[in-house]
Amino acid sequence: MDTSMDTGTLATSFHVWRYRQHFIFKEVKDKNIIVQCVLCKPKIRMLSTSKNSTSNLKKHLERKHPSMYLKSPKVEMNGPNGPTTSDSPKEPKYKKSKLESLVHQMTSQPKVNALVFNFMVDDVQSLSVLEQPAFRKLIEGLSGGKMSMTRNTFINRIEMAFSKMKDKLKENLDSVQSVCTTADIWTAHNRSYIGMTCHWIEKNELERKSAALACARIRGAHTFDTIAAKINEIHVAYNIENKLQATVTDNGSNFVKVFKEFSKGDNENDEDDNVEFEDVGTILDGADEAMHLFLLPHQKCASHALNLIASHDLAQALSQGETAQVYYSAMAKCSVVWNRVHQSPLTIAAVEDIEKMKLTAPCESRWSSEYCAVEKMVSLPETKLMDVCDSLGVPRLLSYEIAFLKEYVDVFKPLAFALDLFQGEQKCFLGLVIPTVLTLKKKLCEKKTLTLYLFDVINPVLEAIDSRFKQLFASLDAKMATATTPQFRLWWLPEAEREDMHLMLVAEATPMELTDGAPIGSDDMQSEDEFFSFGPGTGNSDTEEEVRRYLEGTSKNLSCLKYFPRVRNLFLKFNTILPSSAPVERLFSHNGNILTPQRNGLTDDQFEQVLLLRYNSKICTQDKIFPE
Repeated sequence: MDTSMDTGTLATSFHVWRYRQHFIFKEVKDKNIIVQCVLCKPKIRMLSTSKNSTSNLKKHLERKHPSMYLKSPKVEMNGPNGPTTSDSPKEPKYKKSKLESLVHQMTSQPKVNALVFNFMVDDVQSLSVLEQPAFRKLIEGLSGGKMSMTRNTFINRIEMAFSKMKDKLKENLDSVQSVCTTADIWTAHNRSYIGMTCHWIEKNELERKSAALACARIRGAHTFDTIAAKINEIHVAYNIENKLQATVTDNGSNFVKVFKEFSKGDNENDEDDNVEFEDVGTILDGADEAMHLFLLPHQKCASHALNLIASHDLAQALSQGETAQVYYSAMAKCSVVWNRVHQSPLTIAAVEDIEKMKLTAPCESRWSSEYCAVEKMVSLPETKLMDVCDSLGVPRLLSYEIAFLKEYVDVFKPLAFALDLFQGEQKCFLGLVIPTVLTLKKKLCEKKTLTLYLFDVINPVLEAIDSRFKQLFASLDAKMATATTPQFRLWWLPEAEREDMHLMLVAEATPMELTDGAPIGSDDMQSEDEFFSFGPGTGNSDTEEEVRRYLEGTSKNLSCLKYFPRVRNLFLKFNTILPSSAPVERLFSHNGNILTPQRNGLTDDQFEQVLLLRYNSKICTQDKIFPE
C-alpha cells in the first residue's frame, strides 16, 4: 500500500486495507478513495470506492481476476472506541483450513519420530540415510517443518524399543504353558551368529504364535559346548527353560552332539551300556561349568531329513544302474540352460520372446528348487523347448531325455509337496509328520508300476525314508501329537495297533483332568476305590468317554477340540513342537538385508536389536513404544 496514506485515512478506510494485496492507494477525493488495481497492468485502471464499502472492489476482482480473488477475514484494530490510529497496522489473521489443521495434528514431532523409526527398522535402512540432506529436507517438507531424528537419537531409540519389546515378549511367554524353540547357526562376512525362535499355540483359538529370541554373535569355533551354553543362556533369559517341550535343529553333527551330551533325557543312539571310570577330581573341576547346562529333548528337523533324502539318497540312486546315463545327460543340458539364463540378460530376453516365462537357476542346497526348475523346463511345449536350446546355443534335449525329465517330475511330485508342507509354520504341527511320510511312501509305491525309467530308483528312496525317519516313528510324542490332531486321529494306524493307542490316549488324558479339575495337594482324600485300579468298573469313566467320542468323530477342524477339553490339552502339549527349523532360517533371510557393507557400522548388539525388532514387529508396535 502507498506509504503516502496517513494513519487517519487508514482508520477510516479499514475495508480498503483488506484489499491491500491487489490495490494501491492514490488519493482521497470527496468521500471516496481512489485506488489503482495492480493486477490490471500494463493498463492503468483507477477505481473509486467508499470509505465504508468495498463492494465495487470485490466485484472487480471477481469479474476481471477470478483466479486471484482472495476473501480476507476481518481484522480487529484495538482501541477503546473502535478503530484507532497505529503506525504499524496489525497483520490480519487467516483461519487455517481443516486440512491444514489435520496435517498439523498428524505431523507432531513424536509422530514424525515414530514414523521415521518404523521406516528405518522395517525397511532395514542404512544409518547414513538419517544424515543425508535430501532425506532431512523431505521429512521437514512433509511434516510442516518438523525435524528428522539424528543417528545417535535413532540408536538410543533402538535400545529403548528393544528393551520394551523384550519385556512384552517375556510377559506373553509367562502366560504360556508349553513352548518349543528352533536354533541354527548362520555365517556371513566372516561373522557367525546363532539364531533362535520361539513358538507356542494360543490356548483359546489354537493359533500358532512365533517370536524371535536371539541372533547372537558366536566367536571362535562352533563346538558343542559353546553352542549348548548359548542355547541355555537364551532359554534362561526368557524364563522358558521349565516349559520347553523340545528344541528343533537341523541334523548337523554339532547340534546332534549338543543334545547327546547335555540332554536331560536318554542319550540318542546309545548302542552299548559300557561303563567308563574317570577320576573324581577331573569330574569335579568341570562340574561348575556344566552343572547348569541341561537341555530338553532334541527334535531333528523333518524338512532337513527329507531334503537329504531328495538331494543325497535320490541322487545316489539315480547315478547307478541304467538310468545313470540318461539322468546325467538330461541334467547336464538343463544346467547349461540355467547357467546361460543366470549369467546373461540377453538370454533372458531370448527366452521371454519365445515363451512368456522366466527360467530360474536352482539353488544347489535345495532339492525343491531344482525340482521346480526342471518342472518349468518340461512345462514348455517340445517345439518351443527346442527353440530355447537353439537360441541359447545349447545342445537340444533328445526325446527320451524329455520323457525322462517328465517322468522325474511326475514321480517325485509328492516328495516336493511334502517338503513344502514341512516348511510351513502357522498350521504346521508335529502331528503332521507321520501321516505325511506314510502318504509319501504310499504314493511312491503307486508310481512304481507306471514308470519306465525310475522303477529301480523308487525302492532305494523308500528305504532311505524308513532309515531317516525310524526314530520319529518310534517316538511316543510324535504318535500322541498325530493322534490328538483331528485331521488324522487314529486313521493312520493299522487296525491291530489302534486299540493300544486308544489306551495310551486315555492314560495320558487322565492326569490332565487331575491337573485341571482337582490340583495335586488338595485336602480331599481319595477313597480306596479311587486309589486302586484293578478289576471291573475301575478307571476314569469321564476321560474314557471323552476319548471314545473324540476318536469316533469325523470333523477335521481344530475347532472341534473345544468339545474335548482333555484331548485339547494333549494337543497343546504335544503339537507345540514344530516339525522343522524353517522359521529360524526365515529369520536369517532378514539378516542378509541388514548385514551388508553399507551397514557394517552396526555393532553386534545393534544388529541383533534391529533384526529382532523387525521380526517381532507384531508383538509391540513402535507407536506403543513411543506414544505421542
